[in-house]
Amino acid sequence: MAASTSPHPSTYAFVHPTLGSLTGLVSPETPDVVRFRAIPYATFPGRFQHSVLREDLEGLSRDFTKQGYACPHTFSLDDIHSGGPHSGQEPVDTSEFESLILDVNVPRSHLEALSKESVGKLPVMTYIHGGGFMLGKIDAQHNTAYMAQHSMSISKPVISAAIQYRLGALGFMAIPDGGKNFGLKDQRNALLWIQKFIDGFGGDEGRVSLFGESAGGFSICCHMLSHPPPSGPLFNRVMIMSGILGPVTAPSSEEDATEVFKKICTNLSIQECGENALTKLHALDVQSLVTASDIYTSQGNLWRPVSDPSFFRSDITWDKVPELLGECEWVDEIIIGNTGFEGQANLGVANSLTPQSFLEHLKRELSDEAANKVMKTYGMALDMDQNTFLTPAMRWFGDLVFDAPIHVFAKHITAHTSKRIYRYVFDIRNPFPNAPFYQQAHHWADVYFLFRAMQFRFPHQWLKDVSDRHAELWINFACGEKPWSEYKHGVVMVADEREGWVEKTMEEYETMSRVKWDRLDSLWQAWSEKKGAKWVPFDMAALKP
Repeated sequence: MAASTSPHPSTYAFVHPTLGSLTGLVSPETPDVVRFRAIPYATFPGRFQHSVLREDLEGLSRDFTKQGYACPHTFSLDDIHSGGPHSGQEPVDTSEFESLILDVNVPRSHLEALSKESVGKLPVMTYIHGGGFMLGKIDAQHNTAYMAQHSMSISKPVISAAIQYRLGALGFMAIPDGGKNFGLKDQRNALLWIQKFIDGFGGDEGRVSLFGESAGGFSICCHMLSHPPPSGPLFNRVMIMSGILGPVTAPSSEEDATEVFKKICTNLSIQECGENALTKLHALDVQSLVTASDIYTSQGNLWRPVSDPSFFRSDITWDKVPELLGECEWVDEIIIGNTGFEGQANLGVANSLTPQSFLEHLKRELSDEAANKVMKTYGMALDMDQNTFLTPAMRWFGDLVFDAPIHVFAKHITAHTSKRIYRYVFDIRNPFPNAPFYQQAHHWADVYFLFRAMQFRFPHQWLKDVSDRHAELWINFACGEKPWSEYKHGVVMVADEREGWVEKTMEEYETMSRVKWDRLDSLWQAWSEKKGAKWVPFDMAALKP
């Protein structure tokens, strides 16, 4: 059956062999793809309780054509860096108990062939959104249907999916009765759902590629560090975008998690402790918890997973992450990379510092020798001009959270494992004039290109070409192809504004960007005196302007 050319959306009826009758959506923007939106993959009996995989859709609507609910969070940052909401963008409501949903996007011709003949299964690409474990949702800019549409255009069809999970205090606060990592375990249930039901959509449960940006990348790391379920591995390839666990983002200790619980209670004026405090938290409306969670992060804190022997294979300290990830037996191929200037998002924090106060903060966590080494590595001097100081300070913040852990991980995988790893740098600047970081290759700028969903806002065709190529590289990888030369050959795939996506040697990229790779090795070496500790190299809360 030919794809619809109607300018209006239409519905598509499909009978899944296990789930039964489902109604999907065919949009004029993605006419070769059927979108099954907001499928509920799990439920949970109450606040701060673990989710349970849905085994069927009994008693539920079979209409999967509409936008689903988001996990309650503050939306103010969700669209700001894409220039704000666009005309006709669907509104998104929130629901504490109806937000554990996923989207599945299937090539229409593949669904039609399933009912007529024996056809091969398609690779599956599953996206875990970022947002610091405090924001994010399946929305217009995270619509993976455009990737599935592009896969048809290049004759490499894939099924694309995206998942939601609980956020902030609802998903990542450990509670006194021992419950923790609710959001991570939501994600696991979504991946289990895909393993259980994707075959009925014509997908290959043995060829699932996970991709995620920022907290989505950190999440992928957590799943690679976890015990696989009894049914077997949930994925076999990963594309980690700006998200390798490091000193700032590795799972916190249970002692630190207890302090987080106390801080949230303090933000809510709850004076009770332990189970009594938990009782009060259960009684609150969900917006109060969202507000308390926002206050916690506004104070410079980050939501993180928590050490959990029931989930993780071993205790995790920041310095062991590369080695432990390398021991993940079921992932053999990895794409890993970052944007050109991850630290741009930390301009406000950098502005709260001077070279002198920066050094003082370093010395609170490091020896004088290590602190001075960091200053030297980034070309900082106590008497330098404040404007001159800001660029290396922002660069340092980006390296701290993103670039250094990525760099050390890539080197470890190349030197000590047989896994194939492909490294990239996305150095295309934000093209949206209304965005706060307009004309910067800031953290998460690549998201606006990979999904192809924001191309209507791109001012030039060459940006659309970069976006299409980005999606194509990820699709090629999910289909089992070599996306570009392996990192072990000293090659990095670079997206820049002169040549688009081009392979470069590390030396060529250094010459082009004027940013040296060895700064990352020096930074990691400066931290080496803290090996084996659950340690954060900078008190971010103390810096918050």
